[in-house]
Amino acid sequence: MIFSFLNICAWICIVQIARGALDNRGTKFLVAFMDNKITNQDIPPELFITTDSKQLVHVNISSPGFHHSSRLHESFTVKQGQVHLTQLHTSYRLNHTQLAKKAILIQSDHEIVVYGVNRELHSDDGYLALPVDALGKEYYTISYAPSYYYTLFTVIGTAHHTNVAIQLPNTPGLNVTLKGITYHQNEWINLTLNIYSTLEISSVADLTGSHIISDKPVGVLSGNKKAVVGNTGGSRDHLVEMLLPVDSWGKNFATVPIPERYNVGDIFKFVASEDNTIITVTGMDHGVQFNDKFTIAKAGQSIQKHYSSGLYSHVVSDKPIALYQFSLTQKGGPDHADPSLITIPPIEQYAAHYTFTTPEYSLGNYTNYFMFIVNGNQKNGLRLDNHPLPSNTTYHKIPGSNLVAGYVGISVGTHTVNHINDTMVIGGILFGKAKLESYGFPVGLLLTPVNSGCQAKAMDYGDEIDNDCDGEVDEEECDGKDDDGDGRVDEDCRCCAPQVVVGRRRKRNFI
Repeated sequence: MIFSFLNICAWICIVQIARGALDNRGTKFLVAFMDNKITNQDIPPELFITTDSKQLVHVNISSPGFHHSSRLHESFTVKQGQVHLTQLHTSYRLNHTQLAKKAILIQSDHEIVVYGVNRELHSDDGYLALPVDALGKEYYTISYAPSYYYTLFTVIGTAHHTNVAIQLPNTPGLNVTLKGITYHQNEWINLTLNIYSTLEISSVADLTGSHIISDKPVGVLSGNKKAVVGNTGGSRDHLVEMLLPVDSWGKNFATVPIPERYNVGDIFKFVASEDNTIITVTGMDHGVQFNDKFTIAKAGQSIQKHYSSGLYSHVVSDKPIALYQFSLTQKGGPDHADPSLITIPPIEQYAAHYTFTTPEYSLGNYTNYFMFIVNGNQKNGLRLDNHPLPSNTTYHKIPGSNLVAGYVGISVGTHTVNHINDTMVIGGILFGKAKLESYGFPVGLLLTPVNSGCQAKAMDYGDEIDNDCDGEVDEEECDGKDDDGDGRVDEDCRCCAPQVVVGRRRKRNFI
């Protein structure tokens, strides 16, 4: 799939992520690029940087650990409404299983959003970079199998002398050779990473569920070098996401089917963080009730499901999980789409305001959709570009919740989504499709450590801490009422005044 942004052939999404008190401070990112299918046309990896700040933001990009003639050093400014493109030499891509120092350092004096785009001919995907202070010390990886070429993941070191232990999954036939040593299923790879170190692990066998543990925060990319998804056709694409750490996983999710893909369906992959995780899926499929219940026996194991193109569902687990949605390979005829990998944000991580931009199709324009989830009692207050949703919008109830979901077609360009109640949170995914091409990504999410083991803490207004250990952060409005229905009043309050972090309101009202 080949993405383009405006007249620049690339993919970009304006997405908001934040963690901790980042206001009035700069941000720091460490990013990398995984292996991709190389044909007779080798296209440079790309970084896109934007901001929601109306003031000029100063940005520096460098590659301090990469000793190569193409070593990177670039300084520039960016402000609201501007996007800066940096093209990298192809040598920055990792190759198969490789330990190198190919991390790219991005620093700014104010909030920025960073995207990585990894393109080759008919093999393209992108990811939203997570700031260093949002990274964690524990991950489980995700890939699609069968791999077609290879499944991949990459670990990025953020500090010197970081001890990393990686347990490979229990996948038959798995073998990885690193520094002359071959590792097999269930075996541990132990090594030390320094800042700017990048370790890519590559295998034909499925690497999903590889368990990464470190004593200092690391970043993790995961996906496929190039894969066919499903049995609907032969087209294949690069897949990549920058993973959420386990402490940001959730127990509640709402899913929306890829719009207007009839009789194709979507593939979902559920990954457990703890043993004996029970998952219940309830939904409505073209007016017919749907129920599915299953157990994942071991932490790191996954279960893959192929659900109908008409299913709107509520996913509930008794222990934290990660949930991913795969768009299937194009079926042919009028079914114009192709593989993409989408992280489904936990409901616990929904935010209240987003800004995003659609890419352009390499041969014209994508058909673009905004897929949304919102409180059904408040659906009329949802605003797209400061306007209500079209009057013919169809809302589908998410069983077992107050949520409704749906989608609307949107034009090419930059958009904003918010609610007239500025504490009302929204779930959203942007998806676009065209012949042999598609893209999809969440328009934003929080990265609050709701799954890190909770002890009740004294509250400060808007402290972004789960003070009452209910899995929600700053959910009360401090209005003398029990806003979250837990029998307590004003025990975990948002700040008394809105704060804007990279385009989304930090104050929130859980649904």
